[in-house]
Amino acid sequence: MKNILLVINIVLLVLVGYLYYLHFHTDGAKAGEHKTSVNNNSTDVKSKVAYIDLDSLQDNYGYYQKLKADFEHKQESANDQLAALQKKYQNRAMQLQQKAATMTQKEQASAMQEINKMQQELQERKQKVDNDLYNENSKMKEDILTRIESFLKTYNKDGKYSYIFSYEPGFMFYKDSTLNITPDVISGLNKLDSEKIK
Repeated sequence: MKNILLVINIVLLVLVGYLYYLHFHTDGAKAGEHKTSVNNNSTDVKSKVAYIDLDSLQDNYGYYQKLKADFEHKQESANDQLAALQKKYQNRAMQLQQKAATMTQKEQASAMQEINKMQQELQERKQKVDNDLYNENSKMKEDILTRIESFLKTYNKDGKYSYIFSYEPGFMFYKDSTLNITPDVISGLNKLDSEKIK
C-alpha cells in the first residue's frame, strides 16, 4: 500500500501547490481585485475540497480487510512451506556431515553436489514465493485503488468537489474535519462490496 500512498501523496502535493499558487498569485494592477475575488470565493473553494482518512478507510473497509486477511494467510502458508524446506535441507546437510568422515572422496563429492542442489532449489523457491507475494500484493492494491476511484466518480457525479485528497498523518499539518468524507466513502464502499465479503 506504500507505493499507492506515495503516488497519491505526490498528486496531493502538486494539487496543494497549485491551490497555493492560485491563492497568492498577483497580476500587477489586478492584485487587489484578485485577492478580493479569492476572499469572496473562499467559501466556494473550501466547499470544493474534501479528504479521505486512509487509515480509517483501511480499518473499516470490509473488502480491503478480506483481501488483506487472504493475503496474510497466503503469506503465512508460503512462509510455512519455506520453513519446512529449510528444515529438510538442514536435516539432510547434517546427516551428510555426520557421515562425511566415513565417506569416500567420490561420496563426499556427491554429497556436496546434493547439498548445493538443495540449497539452490531452496533459494529458487524463496525467490518464486517472494515474487508471487509481491505480485499478489500489487494486484490487491490496484484493485482497491480502482474501486475507490470508481466509487468516488459516482459519489461526486454532481461535481460538488473539485478535489478529493487522501489524508495521512504527517503529510498535512492542518485539516478541517468538516471536509472529511471518510464515513460516507466507507459506508458506500461497504454497501457496494457487501456481496463480495460473504
